[in-house]
Amino acid sequence: QEQKREVSILSGSKDTFSQFRLDYYPDQIDRNLGVNIRAVMEKTFQTCRRYAQFFTEKSGNLLLSGDTGLGKTFLSACIARAVADRGYSVCYETASHLFTKMEKAKFDGDEDAREEIKKYSACDLLIIDDLGTEMPGQFVTSALYNLVNDRLLAGKPMIISTNLNSDDLGKRYSPQIASRLRGSFTRVAFLGEDIRVKRNWGL
Repeated sequence: QEQKREVSILSGSKDTFSQFRLDYYPDQIDRNLGVNIRAVMEKTFQTCRRYAQFFTEKSGNLLLSGDTGLGKTFLSACIARAVADRGYSVCYETASHLFTKMEKAKFDGDEDAREEIKKYSACDLLIIDDLGTEMPGQFVTSALYNLVNDRLLAGKPMIISTNLNSDDLGKRYSPQIASRLRGSFTRVAFLGEDIRVKRNWGL
């Protein structure tokens, strides 16, 4: 119960897969990619739901990729809650909070932060939301590389969501990080129009 409560607080929601609205995504062809947007998002939804339903310590990694407001955070939170419900330990953090805590642990000697970041390596599933929204810098690049590399070597699953494409990841961080994200993560595409705008305008 404590695990589930913590996930709800960190993700800021109690989202579940049953609340997913496929009708928010247009049933039309994406001009750039030549694919049906709603069909892609239905596949994305099924991929995320299956990942949560059948999660094990060997489930592998997902890279949720697409523009802002398309449901990456929503489905990340759904996965976090569903996996926690099944008794696995889940750490859910936004990228900005994660790197702030890591910086405090390293440079400020913050004991609470040190204990917190131990969870990032030890938990069954680590979810990093909104990678690319944090302040860039050498520390962030180094910390991200070490965290991703350590979990890959330990075979511990991760989910990372980002608005950045593959080229942007290489430019913002490093070719080594981009290579690991391309080679060791299954990319899950998010297409469509900003859902937050549609909700606010009643569209």
